[in-house]
Amino acid sequence: MTLVADKPVASRAVGAAAGPAVSGRLVAAAGFAVLAFAADGARGSAPLAFAAVLILAVGLPHGASDHLLALRGEPPRPQLGRLTAFLAAYLGAAGAMLAFWQASPGVVLAAFLLLSAVHFAIDDVHARSWKARTAERFARGLMPITLPALLHEDALAQLFGLLSTPQDGITLARLAGWLAPLVLLAAVGAALSRVRHRDREGAAEIALGATALIVFSPLVGFALVFALIHSHGETRERMQRLDLPTLPAYLRACAPTLVGAALFFAGLALWLSQGPAPALGSIFIGLAALTVPHMLVTPLFTRDGTASGASPQRR
Repeated sequence: MTLVADKPVASRAVGAAAGPAVSGRLVAAAGFAVLAFAADGARGSAPLAFAAVLILAVGLPHGASDHLLALRGEPPRPQLGRLTAFLAAYLGAAGAMLAFWQASPGVVLAAFLLLSAVHFAIDDVHARSWKARTAERFARGLMPITLPALLHEDALAQLFGLLSTPQDGITLARLAGWLAPLVLLAAVGAALSRVRHRDREGAAEIALGATALIVFSPLVGFALVFALIHSHGETRERMQRLDLPTLPAYLRACAPTLVGAALFFAGLALWLSQGPAPALGSIFIGLAALTVPHMLVTPLFTRDGTASGASPQRR
């Protein structure tokens, strides 16, 4: 991601511009933290509403350029065939995810969480090779799944249970609770390693992400980390790879996909409206259905063979 680089500040910004950019992000993060505390304090549907807005408005755009990455560098004539193949594979993977989730939600939820951990471990850590920063990859991959269990294991079990079965939810939350102390220890080690390498921004990102996941309720903490750390950094990297210098230019280029995603979630909400937790189910399961092809299909179509959100120099 943009915030965590294998080298110090020089790889992230030029000259004095780095300071104000970091300060601006810290101010924004503080503002979102205040809103998160308010959402958790209000309880009821407020945490779900906060997480939904944050995930869909801030988190979704970073995957909206998957098709643009798949076509990057292609001459005009072959683009239609490549786009057709990409969309067929992408929509097929999303449809299969929905079908499997309905058939065996507990198993599919566990598989999805594991796949997400691998995705975060790859995309949230800059390093010259996969073997570099192994401890940090372990921590960054498992933090969103396990750290909420340190203070909110019952809430995490309820969340997982709503997305699978109550017993599966208890089992997955208990496993997360067993792993959480080890993951927290790895996160502390990773942050200290960043400090030793004079990467205070990277250390702060790890520390703030871990704190949010521990302090806030599971849904709110995950939304903060997913949107403000993972998605923010991936969006900026994709802007660079696609030569789209500003966020408005990026959003205009991704507009058809964003509109399609909005229609997808609206239709999914109607389809799942009779479920035990329709709003939660439509948001999370819909996100999962789009995330699986984002993690598995897009890298197959990138010409340089890197992960969908990674710059070619990262690994």
